[in-house]
Amino acid sequence: MRGFFVAGTDTGVGKTEVARALLSLLRGAVPLKPVETGCAPDHPEDALALLRASGGTFDLDQVCPYRFRLSAAPLVAAEAEGKAISVERIEQLVARAAPRAVVVEAAGGLLVPLAREVASLTLEQADPAERAPAAALVTNLDLAERLGLPVLLVGRAGLGTLNHCALSAEALARRGVELRAIVLNRVVPEDDPSVATNARLVEELTGAMVLGPTPFIADASARPAAIAIALARLVGGG
Repeated sequence: MRGFFVAGTDTGVGKTEVARALLSLLRGAVPLKPVETGCAPDHPEDALALLRASGGTFDLDQVCPYRFRLSAAPLVAAEAEGKAISVERIEQLVARAAPRAVVVEAAGGLLVPLAREVASLTLEQADPAERAPAAALVTNLDLAERLGLPVLLVGRAGLGTLNHCALSAEALARRGVELRAIVLNRVVPEDDPSVATNARLVEELTGAMVLGPTPFIADASARPAAIAIALARLVGGG
């Protein structure tokens, strides 16, 4: 499977902008925003933005099958509506994209919970009289591992990004999930002093390819094109 899993180090770092830029570079790629929270179910803004960027005629229910009103972690937003997210369904949607590339945008950071999966304990784990189903949280990191796509990690360009990027990279490494690159994205017009050194230090801390800082563009509709310039090296090398 070709493509990328776009994850963030935090909320509000510009994952959708980066995913849109990727779609403009990967012509014909399938866009997926499996879960969107904090949206009107009939108008998920991020998913619709990915659809427009792809230039394709994809069904919204296939691009974004889970849409919830509550602005919260996917698990919390789904449970607030008495619903559940099926990770297997997401896996199936990604598998159907082949042989085309796919760009999957996560909802939140790597350790944000998506769902609960129930698994029975094995015979070795418990006495039959005591055996009971055990529910385990499934996170974005679990999803990335199961999909087998390289991760493009998006972090803010400014203050606080060193810790967030390093911890996220460490979590991916522990799972054996490929970190293809880290994008430092400007999300505010004015730079703080850390922006000048963050790219170099993130690279030293993680050993990952670091792209950016991307330029800040006030016009939101123009940002993906500017970010695509920074991502061209990634796509060309992949």
